[in-house]
Amino acid sequence: MTPQEARAVVAAVPTARERWLAQTVTTVQAEALWLAGSLGRSGGDAWSDVDLIVVDGPPALDNALLVLEQPSNGPVGGGYVGAMYDIGPLTLWVDWYLWPPGIEVPSDTRLLLGHGTPGNLGLGEALDHIGRGRPGPTPDPALFALAMLPLAAKSIARRQSEAAMAMATMLGAPPDLDPLDGLMTVLSHIAGHATVRDRVERYLHVVSTLVRS
Repeated sequence: MTPQEARAVVAAVPTARERWLAQTVTTVQAEALWLAGSLGRSGGDAWSDVDLIVVDGPPALDNALLVLEQPSNGPVGGGYVGAMYDIGPLTLWVDWYLWPPGIEVPSDTRLLLGHGTPGNLGLGEALDHIGRGRPGPTPDPALFALAMLPLAAKSIARRQSEAAMAMATMLGAPPDLDPLDGLMTVLSHIAGHATVRDRVERYLHVVSTLVRS
């Protein structure tokens, strides 16, 4: 992949992400669906993940490449599911916060479906105020690594070296390697999950081409 090709891949992400979001909204059966995070604040960049708050309804997981359920990341009485989707140019990570009905949703959110009014607390503050769910079962190590590798690579693309190093270390990357090489090494040790591995490998190659060109 050439640097020009890598830049074209990244440039195509925002449009593909908006297309995925528009299609997903039509499939969600819930009281309300809110867009949170940087995109909910009308910010973000091509590397931004999607943070969705689903009030009294399930997440849309039918087309997900992988799914991680971690109740402690979400509100008590609700939950949290992280999922990876293939949107074409790159994979997209989506944080699904399953929100109990009757509880104010965080501020800085944008309503996509249903009705409601945001509260006054940010997402983290709202979760602390409501209380977080109990820890769930330990995720499969391979799936967890596959989920985290693009997130770590995103930090590298954004030149957030400390965050990238911390995530690479958490995933067991050799400490004597450059973080990106360490992530590649972690990926090479994952068996199975061929489709997800291929998509994650593409993500890492795009980031590698961009930062090393």
